[in-house]
Amino acid sequence: MHPTHKTTADHIGSWTIIATAGLLPLYFLPLTQDYYDTNKWMLLVSSALIVTGLWIWRSIASRSLSFSWNATTKSLGCLSLVSLVSLLVPTIKALFGGAGFPDGTLSMPSRIEAFTTPLGTGTMIAVFLLAFLGSTFFDEKSRGTLRWVLYTVVSLTGLVAIYQFFGLSRAAGLTGLAGLAYLADPLWTPVGTSVGLMTILAVTIPLLIGEIIHRKKQGADTHMIAAILMTIAAIGGLILTAFQAFPLLLSGMLPYWAAWQVLLESWKNLKQLFVGVGAENFITAFTAGRPAILNMTGAWSTRYAISSSFLFHIATIYGILGLTALGYFFVSLIRGKHTVAVFISRIIALIAFILLPPSFPALVVFIMVLMMDTHGNETHITLPKKPVLLYGLGCLILLLTLWASYGLIRVYRAELAFGRSLAALQKREGTAAYNAQIEAITLNPGIARFHTSYSQTNLSLANALAGTASSSAQPEQVKKDRETATQLVQQAIREAKIAVNLAPNNILVWENIAAVYQELTGVAQGADQWTVASYSQAMQLDPTNPALRLRLGGAYVGQQKFDRASEQYIAAIGLKPDFANAYYNLGFVYRETKKYLAAAQAIREALKYVTPGSDGATQGQNELDALRNLLTEKEKAILDNANTVQTNEPLLTPAPKKSATEPLSPLP
Repeated sequence: MHPTHKTTADHIGSWTIIATAGLLPLYFLPLTQDYYDTNKWMLLVSSALIVTGLWIWRSIASRSLSFSWNATTKSLGCLSLVSLVSLLVPTIKALFGGAGFPDGTLSMPSRIEAFTTPLGTGTMIAVFLLAFLGSTFFDEKSRGTLRWVLYTVVSLTGLVAIYQFFGLSRAAGLTGLAGLAYLADPLWTPVGTSVGLMTILAVTIPLLIGEIIHRKKQGADTHMIAAILMTIAAIGGLILTAFQAFPLLLSGMLPYWAAWQVLLESWKNLKQLFVGVGAENFITAFTAGRPAILNMTGAWSTRYAISSSFLFHIATIYGILGLTALGYFFVSLIRGKHTVAVFISRIIALIAFILLPPSFPALVVFIMVLMMDTHGNETHITLPKKPVLLYGLGCLILLLTLWASYGLIRVYRAELAFGRSLAALQKREGTAAYNAQIEAITLNPGIARFHTSYSQTNLSLANALAGTASSSAQPEQVKKDRETATQLVQQAIREAKIAVNLAPNNILVWENIAAVYQELTGVAQGADQWTVASYSQAMQLDPTNPALRLRLGGAYVGQQKFDRASEQYIAAIGLKPDFANAYYNLGFVYRETKKYLAAAQAIREALKYVTPGSDGATQGQNELDALRNLLTEKEKAILDNANTVQTNEPLLTPAPKKSATEPLSPLP
């Protein structure tokens, strides 16, 4: 810390960081859409703002600047700078020659999501400020307190893992209580993810063992026994979590080879090569570079929001500059002289960063671990005795901190309002959801998912009102309901467009606007054309996704454009040769165009990829039997004897039959 005595600001600052370290792994609130990372992020950024304000106060009072300048803070500073550049580049590009929409409006992607996403700019700046400024509030005593608080809270997460593994919450009947259904999952953890839990446990265990050895040498039996108990809890939690989670992790995470292809595809763009796609846009990079071979796996319909590892994720969202900064961070971990326990802990963290999917809580906890082991390397600068300049600069920084705090409060209030809207939707309380979503958008209009959900809510309410109006016996009420329904439809379209404007490269907003227009086909003028245009744009963003082809085919069926529909279904089969629904819908189109043999062949192929004896299999077999009655004897012989499609229709050779569980469903 700074060279004088410990001030009030030092005490408050050190305890702010200690409290953050103690709360963050356990802190979650079932009041937001994401119970875990959203609330942990708010805690982290709030702590960073408090520490910054206290640092300004102390600097003005002491007329000196103190900051921690070592390899860790330098590397974190580089990551923060890269994330800030990645945040600003799209905005600058949009302002100076960026793409626009056909109506002449400017496409201005929102940067709020890039700042507030768990691995976004806000996180990088917050952890840098805590390490850069917050470390100066600590002395040896407060570092010792931080150490034991971290040991305690990490061991508690291990105890929770043991508790969940043995099903004690389920045995106690807690899972039946309202709002506690998540406790039914034996892998539930307040950390948020099993990967995050395993990482912080694995990183902390060597430090705990080192603490046991150190306390034994000191003869401090009480501390040694406490460390032993904590170590047992941490090891038990790690073993039980790994036993359950690793099989799920290996099957559920994005394969490394796919993450590599996604990364290389994103780097083909020069801007993305240097500064990445942006923290909020990994899903965009994934859909654009998604390998088609994933369609032949069980994860073919999964949209991955994170990469296979922290390393791949940073390289994708922040480009070569981010990868370079991360490499510097990795080097800083193993440079210098460390005890054996600290060195092993850092090597484990390094392996986790390279091999495991990114975890926001694990990153923050590890930065806290670095802070408790870092001392010295502090720089002190005495400021000139010019109070006007000093106070002016301090007031400017303080105003910026207060402005950021105000924005943070609005962001969190918006998340709480959106969380209430989702809870209302689950209870089928449409009006309450509608009002809560208006509040969320008013507080934070730059979040695309708020507008997407609001558009869907408007459309649902419009459909409900339309049904009421058609059955009402009072003409005045019918007229009023229809006017309200029309207004809701207009709002649904408007909000879907706003979402597209905020996130023009996000596949989810294009799927939403396409679904809105498809729902309004036959009701709103031109909706059918906008449906096709929206799905076409979605396919450009996600070119290897067969489900989009299926939906576009359904849109063409609704327009009675059967030739175009069959083209899309055939394209879907080309992308996923075992796609039962694509074969089934293709059979429907062929039947509508009286190509009965081709229809029967398509239905027969669909039956190869559904579970025998299921409802889908029964449905498909009934359809096939009905089609057989429409065939000539020659066509029946072709159907029964051919191994591949023998008609002039451009069906592809089907894939080898495999065990499948996909149910058949009607046209979307």
